[in-house]
Amino acid sequence: MTYQISVYLLPAAVRAAEEIRRRTGMTNAAIAYDALDVLRDRLAELLTARRSGPGRPSDSLFPSRRGQSTRVVAAREGRRQLWAMRATDAELEVIDRLCRQTGAKSRSELISCALEAQLLAPRRRGRPS
Repeated sequence: MTYQISVYLLPAAVRAAEEIRRRTGMTNAAIAYDALDVLRDRLAELLTARRSGPGRPSDSLFPSRRGQSTRVVAAREGRRQLWAMRATDAELEVIDRLCRQTGAKSRSELISCALEAQLLAPRRRGRPS
């Protein structure tokens, strides 16, 4: 049995995931699990960066301030859109464990951070020889 997970993604990430599905035939779940696998060691860092906005120096006594308002980010990047995937009980256990380990507030937050980091990262292009 599988269960639907609702994830809110930036429009560019939704488009990138759709392109991967079209090109490879992968499911939304497989695309999400690939991103979670690749970024597993950086998930807590990605979640913190999303919540805190511009960082302070590591030796600062003061915490980072919250980033730009949701309205400003939405005007620049677009409002997050609903994107769905399906997960089994065993997959939900892994996702929930990752949420606990990283401090993610929800499955959606965890998965969207991984997908957006993976799908929207600038691609390195090789130089022609």
